[in-house]
Amino acid sequence: MEKRLLLERQPYKYMLTWDECLKLAKSCDLNPDDVQPVLSYLHQLGNILHFHDNNQLKQYVFPDPLLVIDILKEIFHHDHSKVLKMSDPSIKARFTRVRLQKMQKDFLQQGLIPQELLETLMRKHFKSADNMNILIELMERLGLCYEVSRATEGSVKIKPVYRFPWYLQDHKPNDLKAWEKHTLGETEQITIGLEMHKFCPTGVFERLCTRLQSHLNSSYRQDWIDGVCSYCWDGNALLLIKKEVKDDYINITATGKAEMTKLDSAWNGITSILDELKTILKEWPGIVYDEYIMCAHCIKQDEDSPELFTGDYLYTNCPQGLESVPCPSGIGSVHPSLVYPPSRRETKDCSPEANEAHQGHNVTLDKSTGSFVLVTGDNADIKIQDLKLSNPREEVNDRLNDSLW
Repeated sequence: MEKRLLLERQPYKYMLTWDECLKLAKSCDLNPDDVQPVLSYLHQLGNILHFHDNNQLKQYVFPDPLLVIDILKEIFHHDHSKVLKMSDPSIKARFTRVRLQKMQKDFLQQGLIPQELLETLMRKHFKSADNMNILIELMERLGLCYEVSRATEGSVKIKPVYRFPWYLQDHKPNDLKAWEKHTLGETEQITIGLEMHKFCPTGVFERLCTRLQSHLNSSYRQDWIDGVCSYCWDGNALLLIKKEVKDDYINITATGKAEMTKLDSAWNGITSILDELKTILKEWPGIVYDEYIMCAHCIKQDEDSPELFTGDYLYTNCPQGLESVPCPSGIGSVHPSLVYPPSRRETKDCSPEANEAHQGHNVTLDKSTGSFVLVTGDNADIKIQDLKLSNPREEVNDRLNDSLW
């Protein structure tokens, strides 16, 4: 089956339907019930791409991961300005100069690309709109982008717009800087975080940003180069997610602000975001990190370096009758609801079986070098392979094969 799939690697044939795979399996005398396990195994080796856990993508197999990368180069380029070129005939034929200038600005500052522009950029690779939709679904599954809106104007449906966090250039708005520092009135703040030392896998924060939509209220979301601000899905808490790098330490934090009676919403929002982050990090078995909770008392006192509670509190029930929790500094205390989540949550699963479920093939982008990073694994080994966007296909293919075979 593996050899037959390799023979399907042809230019402009980047995917096979499930029926086509069944025909290949039949030619190999492979039982239909065994096709899925074989594809899952080849996906784990990194020889193909197949996502059996996605309702749309499970109907397709991508026999040549390198060809997928070649297609993605139409969007991901080390020189951002070359992605949307006014001199491109296909772009000039479809968009006016005024509209293209607006799209260029949205893309270069906010990482936004409307679907109709994606269709134009990718047109040479696809024969139908359905194929284009599959590619978009694949990019979302790989954590390269997320859908911003699917608005309507009257009875006319507007095509969605997608954000690619890798291209965000805007910095944190000044009003959010003030919001983050001060907690006023009846509002309480809970901040939990995850810290890594020296090494943070490429693109982790950007991929996290693409997976936040299901946890956030779609009515308001503001993104910038190293942060996101939005309401939780029920609108009862305002959330801030950010990444900070200082003295070789990388911290990704999730903050929730809400009234005391609505802290459950804040907890649910920030802990679900932390869970998403840890799910992404399972693709790098052995990576070392610590979880923590910032002391709400220190935050209210505007301390520059708030004391930290260990992450163990995130997975512990609040002792019955507990009225306050001392600040780790020994000065002051906080209400238990600002340290203990509303109900006990499961501890992280670092078993080999859990890690195996997340190994396989994944594509991410290193913004600093303009390179795709291909992560491959086979249960015993994880390799990171840089694929320079400027390299010829033949050279990239040789380097990729060194990693996969």
